[in-house]
Amino acid sequence: MSFGRDTTAANIKPLEGAIVRRFTAGTTIAAGEIVVMMADGYVDPANTAAFTGAVVLGIALQAALVGERVDVVTFGPVQCLLEGTPANLVYASDTAGEPAESVGTKDVLVGITESATVLFVRPEFIDRS
Repeated sequence: MSFGRDTTAANIKPLEGAIVRRFTAGTTIAAGEIVVMMADGYVDPANTAAFTGAVVLGIALQAALVGERVDVVTFGPVQCLLEGTPANLVYASDTAGEPAESVGTKDVLVGITESATVLFVRPEFIDRS
């Protein structure tokens, strides 16, 4: 196994201190995916290769179809990773919704790995050009 998103929906959980907000899905979203707010006001899985007017929000807590409401951890700890290394930075990647330990097309920090399974969500754009 290697670093990545936990794809078992039952394992995706906000932890104590997490801030959770509810948004409307603009496309299909899977539990544990990194999501962005699009210019139309809906959330989609993050894809740094296709960032145009998108802003990283955080981690989706459950799956959602177009038009459904989805809870998102926008700040704080969430159990959502596999094989994380504590104190590593986690970025949005060029693969929709998936985390990476290295920068994608755009340099977008999602948060910091607290443990093998926990990401502290703290989105930050480093390169929006």
